[in-house]
Amino acid sequence: MINASTKVLAIIGDPIEHSLTPRIQNAAWRDLNTPHQTYNVLNVAFRVPPKDLESAVRGAQKMGFLGLMVTIPHKEKVLSLCDELDISAQDVGASNLLHFRSDGAIVGYSSDGWAAIKSLEEEGVHLENSKVAIMGGGGGARSLALCLARAGIGHLRLLNRTVERAEKIVQEVKILVPQLDVLALPSQKSTFEAVLPECDVLINATSIGMSPQVEGIPINPNLLSKLPIHAAVYDIVYNPLETRLLKAARDAKLRAVDGLGMLIYTNIRAAQICARAELSSAVMRREALAALNN
Repeated sequence: MINASTKVLAIIGDPIEHSLTPRIQNAAWRDLNTPHQTYNVLNVAFRVPPKDLESAVRGAQKMGFLGLMVTIPHKEKVLSLCDELDISAQDVGASNLLHFRSDGAIVGYSSDGWAAIKSLEEEGVHLENSKVAIMGGGGGARSLALCLARAGIGHLRLLNRTVERAEKIVQEVKILVPQLDVLALPSQKSTFEAVLPECDVLINATSIGMSPQVEGIPINPNLLSKLPIHAAVYDIVYNPLETRLLKAARDAKLRAVDGLGMLIYTNIRAAQICARAELSSAVMRREALAALNN
């Protein structure tokens, strides 16, 4: 029941109307309530244009919000509004979660990489000492590369059309984890043929294949046969849930991991940090599937 005691954990972005977070998180809050314990928490989405970012963050803090989940285009700009940065936000130079701590401090976290790793582990993908290839050179690839480096992978290949963009990420990874074997390579057939036979995890960190451009695929599907039979293919896209890449991976008898888990675990992390609560991933996945199938 929404009343004067309701606590708000909001999500801000521009645009924001497409966000599944309020629907899936509120379903999980309802599920968490029992006759013996009630979590009176509500998630709401707010469209915040860049020019209004600071006033929106300060206003939310003044109104007693638990915190703010942050999405495009604000992840980097909110850093200047934080009093403290968790090491996760320091590593990637961006924050997708602001915790309004009881002492008045705003603390920034980045949970995207943590969420991706949790969703992979949930699907039984072993990461320690594994050989990982990431397709992409943007913010998603950067966040994943840095977090996977921290997670103890064995070696990393960044595949991107513009090698210079990937090389910037490589340099950041080398500063963070100097001993890691990491290279930037062009995303072309000869590179895939050389890299894939030794790859344990192949990740699409681009928007290729995302709705409405659902026919897109970041790699020739025939090349997936080069992957070892134990390999996993992970796509950060969750709409559609089965991208052409993941369908091709399943056709090749490989483990396919969709991007919905990353969304779910960012919500779980927000609840852990801001409300000290553990939300159900199963409830959120069920609600998200219902929303995506409508």
